[in-house]
Amino acid sequence: MKRYLYFIISLLLATPALAQNVDVTEFSQNVALSDSLFQPLTEDHLRVNAYPTISEVYQIPCYDLYNRYWDVHHLRSQMLEIPFADDRLMLILVQSENEPFVFPCVYDELVLHYGLTKKGVFHPGIDLKVSPQSLVKSCFDGVVRMAADYGDYGLMVVVRHYNGLETVYAHLDKVCVKPGQMVKAGNVIGQTGRSGHVSDDILHFEIRFMNEYLDPEQVMDVEYETLIKNTLVLQSANFHIIPIDQYNASNAPVNKPAKLVAPKLEPIPTPRPVKPVEVPASVEQPAQKDVNEESAVLVPRQEAQDSEVEYYVVKKGEGLYRIAINHKTTVDKLMKLNNIGNPDQIQEGQRLRVR
Repeated sequence: MKRYLYFIISLLLATPALAQNVDVTEFSQNVALSDSLFQPLTEDHLRVNAYPTISEVYQIPCYDLYNRYWDVHHLRSQMLEIPFADDRLMLILVQSENEPFVFPCVYDELVLHYGLTKKGVFHPGIDLKVSPQSLVKSCFDGVVRMAADYGDYGLMVVVRHYNGLETVYAHLDKVCVKPGQMVKAGNVIGQTGRSGHVSDDILHFEIRFMNEYLDPEQVMDVEYETLIKNTLVLQSANFHIIPIDQYNASNAPVNKPAKLVAPKLEPIPTPRPVKPVEVPASVEQPAQKDVNEESAVLVPRQEAQDSEVEYYVVKKGEGLYRIAINHKTTVDKLMKLNNIGNPDQIQEGQRLRVR
């Protein structure tokens, strides 16, 4: 009788999730919603608050930006277009309505940085030496995308945040969350450990955007356990991009943080087309860049020889209206040339194209 009642209740709970207008695939949000409803809670949930669970697609952070990508089984199974504008992308790390940034754990020392190791192996995050069973906390507000035992990562948690960043917490001993749970900065998501074939108690921590690697020390000051700035400005050179064929579509991950082969200086494939997005006027627009295929190093593109192209540096107290008058143009044209959404956001020292 109890099993029958449980089955009826499960069907009733599943109805809202199945009613979503989303394709039912392995990677769809329906899977995440279903997992959130039916996955049994572990004993570790008794140590933390019962975090709320998403029930609608609109609750997924940056769902449209990620092209409806919400994979609860794999760390990375798609390559996505990073929405640069003139090779610039600005992210606000903590909005006023969100909880302040919280460093992921109490640690003893930073034992491995992001980038190439002495053995020539690429390390996609930072490793923090910790005491056994230290609490691991979400750095920002967000929603848990993955919580799984994942190859060399061991027990790990991935949280997607509302600005599009994702944070990865690996080598855990215990996990206290599941896919689809909404967490605030500072909420406990697990405990440190030695899962994933590591010999010491280590927290492996990564920051990613659109499935690509970023240096965590570009975002936060590890020594002082604070954000470097609340505004993060990124360029294509800030990302380390691994071809998707180094990943497996099955449940056996190929992506292993300690065994990624360092990239050689070989010609870079033709970049994927990117969709321009509006960049706030507070971001200075740099010269565009091209890829030098012989050296695989970003080099400045030669400026256009068109004599009609002209730039102006904003002086203290100037606004778009005055600049438009002085250069015999209009505010609308200046906003269009510089991808400006709010004419009141220009700042002293900003480089504007005036024709």
